[in-house]
Amino acid sequence: MAEVTIPEPLSDDVQKAFEAIRKEHALRELNEVESGDGIDNLPNGVFGFTYSPAQENFPLFNRRDLRSYEGHKLSDGSAILLGFLTADEKKSFDTTSGNETIHLFAEPEGEANLLVRVPMTRVLGSVEHSQRGNKGVELSISPS
Repeated sequence: MAEVTIPEPLSDDVQKAFEAIRKEHALRELNEVESGDGIDNLPNGVFGFTYSPAQENFPLFNRRDLRSYEGHKLSDGSAILLGFLTADEKKSFDTTSGNETIHLFAEPEGEANLLVRVPMTRVLGSVEHSQRGNKGVELSISPS
């Protein structure tokens, strides 16, 4: 198994924002036994981290790794991803009446510094880019 890469710490503001969302949804961290399982197989009310944010039944792990996305399985069984968008893409995400393409980043990156919650029910498809180029994950999304 590959070793976890120790990520750079998130800023205090970003960490507090993630913690506030976890608290709002009454989520707990995955335990060691659950870590690595697909989100569909996990109990409701948990959060974890993934490199495959838009794949069907994406795995969640209990430790954050470099540029991994935070995923939540809410108490109702629905799944959301946390990530960062630019102001223009956030506006499209919030107001679209048709299908749109956005680039979601796992961590603040340049102008992509606005934290969003992406319900997986809105994700129609995805294109994952190399982490070396850090272009985020390209998501095709439907209106809310």
